[in-house]
Amino acid sequence: PYFISALFSPLLGHIVDKIGKRAQLATLASSILLAVHLTMALSDSSPIAPMVGQGIAYSLYASVLWPSVPLTVAKQFTGTAFGVITSIQNIGLAIFPLIVAAVYNASGGKYIPNVEFFFVSCAVAGVVVGIIMIRLDKRTGGKLYVASGEGCDEVVLNGNGGDVIVGRNPVGSVRDGDAGLFDGVEDEMYFSPLI
Repeated sequence: PYFISALFSPLLGHIVDKIGKRAQLATLASSILLAVHLTMALSDSSPIAPMVGQGIAYSLYASVLWPSVPLTVAKQFTGTAFGVITSIQNIGLAIFPLIVAAVYNASGGKYIPNVEFFFVSCAVAGVVVGIIMIRLDKRTGGKLYVASGEGCDEVVLNGNGGDVIVGRNPVGSVRDGDAGLFDGVEDEMYFSPLI
C-alpha cells in the first residue's frame, strides 16, 4: 500500500487541487478502506487488489487532509492545527498496533477475520466522520468543496444557531493583511470540520 501511495499521491493531490470536494473525497477514501478490509476479512481471494485499493485510499486521504488545514483554520492557528493532526496521527500509530496485537491474541493467533473487522470498524467511523464533515462544510460556506483558487461563500455565525452568508471570496485571497476567506469572522468564531 505504501508504494502505491507514494506513486499516486502527487497525481491525486493535483486532482484535488483541480476539483476540490475534499470532504467528499475523504469520505470516498474511508469507503475504499471499508471495502478493502471487508474483502480481506471475508474473502479468500488474492490480497493484491485490496492492497492496491488501500494504497490509493491512503494517498487520497493524505491528498485531501493536509491541504484542508489552511482552508478551515484561522491563519494564526495553522501551525497548531498541523501539530494537533500530527499528534493524533502519532497517538494512533502508537496505540493501534497494541489494539491489533490484543485482537490477534484474543483470536487465538489468527489475523483474519477479527483484526480485519477492527479495521472495518475504523473505516466505518471514517465514513461517518466524512458524512458529518460534508454536512458541516456545506453549513459553513463550502471551503472544502471548492477547487483551489475558486471562491466560496464566506460565513459569519450570528450566534443564534443560523449562519449569515456575507459574500464570496476567493479561497486563499488576502485583503488588508487578513485571510480574505475569513474576513469579518472573529477568531473565536472559526469552525473547523476537520479539527
